[in-house]
Amino acid sequence: MLPRQRQGAILDELRARGEVDIAELALRLGVSEATVRRDLGVLARQGHPVPLRRAAAPAPRAAPSGTATHPQAEQEAIAAAAAGQARPDMTIGLSGGTAVHKLAVHLRELPGLTVVTNSLVTATILTRSGRGRARPTVILTGGYRTPDNDLLHGPVSALVLRSMRLELAFLDCAGLDGPHGASTDSLADSDTRRALVQAAAQTCVLATAAQCGRTALSVFAGPEEIDFIVTASAGDPSPEQRSVLRQARGAICVDLGPA
Repeated sequence: MLPRQRQGAILDELRARGEVDIAELALRLGVSEATVRRDLGVLARQGHPVPLRRAAAPAPRAAPSGTATHPQAEQEAIAAAAAGQARPDMTIGLSGGTAVHKLAVHLRELPGLTVVTNSLVTATILTRSGRGRARPTVILTGGYRTPDNDLLHGPVSALVLRSMRLELAFLDCAGLDGPHGASTDSLADSDTRRALVQAAAQTCVLATAAQCGRTALSVFAGPEEIDFIVTASAGDPSPEQRSVLRQARGAICVDLGPA
């Protein structure tokens, strides 16, 4: 089946049910779940409505009965879903942060990828490909290093990013709310993230359930600058998640199963 035919089938599913099950669609269409996620990203970038939906995710590690989903499992599910927004041969920007580090593991398999980042950890993950696998081209922004989180900041980083033209930027956050957008607790990191957003044609923000509805110290992307949001919930999305997802131009809420 051609990509256009697959995407038409996915649109039909969205119109009929208002949501999609990625695993079910992959089986029906005879493709991988990563291909379905990539098709969803293409549809969102083309301007098709992507409503709040319960998107399938790789099974997270089981949490003990009566406890919340482990944050690492939540971030892994968000990263796997966000990876579907990228495609081979793209030029993308990546911030630092645990969710983006997990995303980088998925992205390093995409052929022809060029990645601009100010995170030494992100760069290391991307270049740690096995023999015979795709190896992305990684460009570090330069700048001064913050010893606590291995990020590069300052005028050099800003100068490099101002010269870049990226197709898509992936950033995690400390807070994401409707009125303000995406924010972080680090002023230095906020400046670099803002430069990434300004360099990118589109911006995808990764946010856990706890980050939705929160406003951190410094905003790096206003609501109008965010093109896609990826979050996750164990059970029904929280009111805070519903609020930010309703305002998003494109969104995926990954179903982690019962809390």
